[in-house]
Amino acid sequence: MSFSINGASFKGVSTLGSSQPEAGYYEVSGLQIEQKAGDKADARRFHVEFPNGFKMFEFLHLPVEGLEKKSFNGRLAAMKTILSSFGFTAEEIENNEISDAWFVSESNGGRKAYVEFVPGQQGVQGSYARINKFLTKEQYEKAVASGSKPVSRDAGTRPSVPGAIPAAPSAAAGTPVSTVAPAPAGGLRLPPPPAVGVAR
Repeated sequence: MSFSINGASFKGVSTLGSSQPEAGYYEVSGLQIEQKAGDKADARRFHVEFPNGFKMFEFLHLPVEGLEKKSFNGRLAAMKTILSSFGFTAEEIENNEISDAWFVSESNGGRKAYVEFVPGQQGVQGSYARINKFLTKEQYEKAVASGSKPVSRDAGTRPSVPGAIPAAPSAAAGTPVSTVAPAPAGGLRLPPPPAVGVAR
């Protein structure tokens, strides 16, 4: 007996076992914004999907009353960066009421965002897939054209992306950095063993 399934039913469903892509620059779809039990009141999980079906989330921190002005503006800047990645202009952002629908491709007119992505290391506890940053379409195209690959923010170095500011070196190349005291010149001596069963 044959069957028939409407192809639209497959929309938003990834393949089984979609693995994280390699480090690179990707166009992603915004899937949803949610808050789960245990999440901070001002945090939302922003879920995205990569072209190969891999899904992940990053926390989006909302600008809420009571924050210091610097933190409040920093959170607004982070949200504006993501919205710019989706192709919204500053004028569109500044002259409208922003809601979670702006971040979801299904409800924002099919817009997609661009990211710099680094996969987590397999089998390493605490190593997670990470979006280093959201890019505008122009930044994405330049990064792809450069042929560079991003590295984890934890690695201490950044890729050579046109327009990027390189990180300051931590030590001169080839210069060993000592983090412990040198061994004594006469060698290492242990104290005598404790006297067991000897009355003093």
